[in-house]
Amino acid sequence: MATRIDASWVLMCRAAELKDKGKAVRTRGRDGQLFASETAMWTTIKAVQIHGGYGYMAEFPVERFMRDAKLAEIGEGTSEMQRMIIAKSLLRDGYLPA
Repeated sequence: MATRIDASWVLMCRAAELKDKGKAVRTRGRDGQLFASETAMWTTIKAVQIHGGYGYMAEFPVERFMRDAKLAEIGEGTSEMQRMIIAKSLLRDGYLPA
């Protein structure tokens, strides 16, 4: 879990660095956004599994975290839409890792 969370942080920092340098951030920002929202959902699913039956009970914070993670996945544009936008951008601009 920590590895994926850290990787999400690195992707977002890379997008912020590009923005600070005045470079195009569209694809890198979406990469970070997509990976971070999917990481949040993956991590909370694992946390629910760790907690077992208690993970589904409203009295435990992990249940709310999972709902919040799902909202983040949907709220910023579904993962499928993010992938389509990233793919179109890469095909249009060419893929050059930053």
